[in-house]
Amino acid sequence: MNLNGTSGPPLYAWDVAEGACGVTEDRDAAIRHVRRGLEEGAPGTRGEVRRVAVSMSGRVEYLQLGVVVEGRRDARTGGVVWVI
Repeated sequence: MNLNGTSGPPLYAWDVAEGACGVTEDRDAAIRHVRRGLEEGAPGTRGEVRRVAVSMSGRVEYLQLGVVVEGRRDARTGGVVWVI
């Protein structure tokens, strides 16, 4: 069991506002998914990758352990801007 009361491999939840979302064990893959969603989204679209763990409560839910990276599609340039 980890210090945060969870067990198992690190998991990363990712989502893009009004777009795709998912969970993976691969941090880099989660970041790639968000980047792709931001590049395809409208200017101002936001997304993030969060570290999560499966809850040990018996319910199907994830415990939020913190934001890994946040990004947005810049309205002026159209590029992806990351906030770490």
